[in-house]
Amino acid sequence: MAMTPMHTVEPFLDATPLLSDAPALRARAENLGYLFFPGLLDTGPIHQVREQVLKICRNHDWLKADTDLLDGVARTDDEIIESTGDPRWKAFYDDVQKLREFHALALTPSILATLELLFGESVLPHPRNILRAIFPRSASHSTPPHQDHFYIGGSRDTWTCWFPLGDCRAELGSLAVLPGSHLTGFHDVHEAQGAGGRAVDVASDGIWAGGDFACGDVLFLHSLMIHQGRDNQTERLRLSCDFRYQPRSHPVREDSLTPHMNWLTWDEIYAGWPVADPLRAYWRDWDLNIVTRQS
Repeated sequence: MAMTPMHTVEPFLDATPLLSDAPALRARAENLGYLFFPGLLDTGPIHQVREQVLKICRNHDWLKADTDLLDGVARTDDEIIESTGDPRWKAFYDDVQKLREFHALALTPSILATLELLFGESVLPHPRNILRAIFPRSASHSTPPHQDHFYIGGSRDTWTCWFPLGDCRAELGSLAVLPGSHLTGFHDVHEAQGAGGRAVDVASDGIWAGGDFACGDVLFLHSLMIHQGRDNQTERLRLSCDFRYQPRSHPVREDSLTPHMNWLTWDEIYAGWPVADPLRAYWRDWDLNIVTRQS
């Protein structure tokens, strides 16, 4: 099992009332290391991307025959795991990375406005957008407890925006966080099974925050926040997005501006998009403080 057992899980605190009080929003973020906003996003674009991703799943024969596409029921005789290097995962993921609407979700105005309020300045959305697809019966490969800063580098004030593509009850594999853990600094990392392939050790008596997500709910978490995915105990695929953001004036590591996994180039990803699409390389004309991976 990759997921660390959680003996105490409290519900997320709703940060929506703080959207009209920037100092209070920042104080909540500094204290807890996460911000939860039920219903922040319009569900229409999310459902559109969900349908597109599930059509790709069906094209790759990941779904159970004779079931409704939008239910995302996984085939029972196989599972594809992100972290194993399975070529079937790469073929699927390359198709997902070419979806314009998937990348457009990361630039949703309500996400950017919330983070601009939090940062007190312009936002740099990292274009290295991540989609997770977690199969049922794959508890040994659930996302283990980790800190995103290990993968991101650059500014420690980078935040991850996590939300599922559709409703996501806890048993489908929603996210859980360890409030306040961002204040404990960077933890030692060791190899582990599960998405990302790395984990940090956590105490068994920690008080976690988690619960069900409705479509449109959004969780923001600091790059040093310890968090993990819950086991998918259903028959359906769990689909979710990981998008990263930081204050635009802060250092950004150069690989945060490259496609996730680097299996495709931006030109390959953009090949089917309109030539004048404003989503194409939107960051390249900005004056960014780009640092190397060794910095």
